[in-house]
Parts: sequence; C-alpha cells; structure tokens
Amino acid sequence: MSIDSFEPTFGILVYIAAVYVATGVVKGVLGIGLPLISIPLLASTVGPITAMALLAVPTIVINLWQTVQSGYMIGALKRFRVAYPLSIAGVLVGVSFLTRLDGRALFVLVGVVVILIAVMQLLPFNLTIPQRWERWATPLVGAASGLIGGVSNFLGPFMAMYLVGLRVTSDQFVGAIALFYLIAAIPFYGGLAATGHFGWAELAGSTVAAVLIWLGVLVGQQLRARASAELFRRLVLVVLIVIGVNMIRKGLM
Repeated sequence: MSIDSFEPTFGILVYIAAVYVATGVVKGVLGIGLPLISIPLLASTVGPITAMALLAVPTIVINLWQTVQSGYMIGALKRFRVAYPLSIAGVLVGVSFLTRLDGRALFVLVGVVVILIAVMQLLPFNLTIPQRWERWATPLVGAASGLIGGVSNFLGPFMAMYLVGLRVTSDQFVGAIALFYLIAAIPFYGGLAATGHFGWAELAGSTVAAVLIWLGVLVGQQLRARASAELFRRLVLVVLIVIGVNMIRKGLM
C-alpha cells in the first residue's frame, strides 16, 4: 500500500496524527526508537512498508542531530568502521526481501520482531563483551543488524545491545547508535525508493510526521520529570507485545 492509493477518512487522519504525537511523547520520556512505536500502530492502517517509509525524515533528522551533538562521530567511525559498510550491505539485502514479501508474511514478521524487542527490553540484560572480542564481533553485529533492519526497519536493537555489552559511556552510546541509524537509514530508504515504495507523497507525509513527532517529544520531555519512567516504560512494552500478537494474528488469518 502507498500513500498515492491510500484514501483515508478524517477519523483515520486524526488517528495517524495521534500516533505520531504519541510516538514523540514516548521518545521524549524514554528515548525508545521511533519504529518500535509507530510501525505496529500504523501497519494495519497504511500498511507496514508505508508505515516504515513515513519515518524517513524523522529518522534521518533526529539521528543526524544526535550524532553531531554527541561529539563522538569521529570516534565511532574509527572504532566501529568495519560495522558500518557491512551494515549497509546487510540493509540492501534485507530490504530486497522486504519489498518482495506478501502482506500477511510482513505482518507476521513485524509482529514477531516487535515482540522480541519488547521482551528483551523487559528482561534484565547484563551481558559484558570483552574488548578483545571486538575484532570479530563488530563485523558480525554490523552485518546482522543491517540484515534485520533491512527486513523490518528496526535498525538498532542488535547494535544497541552490543554497545551496552561493551560498556561504552552514555555519550559514546548515543553517538555510535545514532551514526549507525543514520548510515543504515540511507540505503534502507534508498531501497524503498528504488522499488517504488518511497516517493514524493511519502516524503511529504514523512515531513509532516517529523513535525508531529517533534511536538510529542517536547511534551514527553516535560512529562519525564513528573511521571515514573520505569512504570511508563513497562506499560509501553506490554502494550507493544499485545500489538505484536495482534499483528501475527492478522497475518495468519
């Protein structure tokens, strides 16, 4: 499904706008990635691939800003230089499969990935990766992250777990993961454009989505000091598991 063939009612447009604002609120409070929230909520309305395409502008703009702000761009490029080109290759392979999957299979795939990511974030994660393993682990993680991201648009969870395991500092984490998102997003959306799933209509919709998400982020930042972030995080993840199960149900019907 593309925006050109999508004929929404006023109620559906309000729902889509509300999803993007809510996505921004969650991002502002918890910092959870944009695809994890918006894609499962919009997949049944605009289709999974269009839901992914509409995140192009927010993904690139936010991660470019975070990369520059972190001050770790050069350091990340040097330390993880092997991971980035392999992630690009993985994304290109993955997105070629994504655009050939039928709608039901795509619903099941996205639902499974959403559930796995949510469950992993609910469970305690205490893995420590020795730096001496980086020589072989970094290229493996880069390629695997790209491949998984290419077929689902969830570009960062695998790389994020790897960085946590390396015990990098918070600034290093933000800089490295934002740069990874940025580098992986370009071939992903390029692949969607090459297969006719990302055009001017999607670009315009993605620009509007970026504005709505940013408004939500501003609200979320205000709520962060007032709400229990841990309780909010757990509620969001439980809701995502329910949504993921529903997506799998729809795909199997």
